[in-house]
Amino acid sequence: MRQDSDKGLMVNAATASPTAEHRKAGRAGQIVLGVALVLLVISGIAVVAGSGAVAATSAGICVALGVVGLLLHYEGERQRQRPDPSRPRQGR
Repeated sequence: MRQDSDKGLMVNAATASPTAEHRKAGRAGQIVLGVALVLLVISGIAVVAGSGAVAATSAGICVALGVVGLLLHYEGERQRQRPDPSRPRQGR
């Protein structure tokens, strides 16, 4: 917490409690990254089994889902640092 002389105590946005948007985006990111990991395992098994088409397809989908999962994760972090509009602002 930091203290401004005219406003009293202010909550640092980086350490504020998570908002609903943060929890939703974080959970969606975890799910998408989990599915990407499963597809990566399927791709590895397909390579060992000798099925190149299945391996290439699942690896491509894995990359796409990995990008989407990371975007959702960072969106959740961005939402975490925003103030929650449902709670009244303190220090005013």
